[in-house]
Amino acid sequence: MKFTHLASTLLVAGLALGTTASHADGLKFLPGLDKGFKAEPSLAVTAGVMSASATDDDSMFVYGLDFNMNCGLIQTPDNRIRTHIQINHTDESGMKATSFELSPRYTVPLGSGFSVGAGPVLGVVLADNGRNDKSLFGYGAVVGANYRKGLYYSGLDLRYLNTSESDNVSFENWALMAKVGINF
Repeated sequence: MKFTHLASTLLVAGLALGTTASHADGLKFLPGLDKGFKAEPSLAVTAGVMSASATDDDSMFVYGLDFNMNCGLIQTPDNRIRTHIQINHTDESGMKATSFELSPRYTVPLGSGFSVGAGPVLGVVLADNGRNDKSLFGYGAVVGANYRKGLYYSGLDLRYLNTSESDNVSFENWALMAKVGINF
């Protein structure tokens, strides 16, 4: 169940979407250092299902945390780039894995607090298949929909993550996760 061609396509699509943002007038680098920068952070708990190539189970339970904010490294004038930092964990079907993921996403507001976004994912996965445990590099792509209104934050992400392989340990996976939390 290798999805490397699909992962490459999604990664290129995410990067292409990100470069579209770079053509916007007034793109700022390191806006987080500006006095008037507003991070507008959100914190949410996540839960969902995961399908991993290392197991025959395509409905593993996954849970974690999602912290996101306006990107402080590169930003459009209308603050459309949000950085998501996620920690996810699963322990089913003889496979235990914890991932630490960084995902800058270009977002498009739809109105009334709704937005959709997409972007690349880079991460590290601590994977244990019962025989070996390894730290694996991961990359992929994510699309998501979010709702932010007052203190309330919720969303839904569909994410693909491919990983390196070491001593027959890999953790290529798909995850569909819902999240609910607060805006600060």
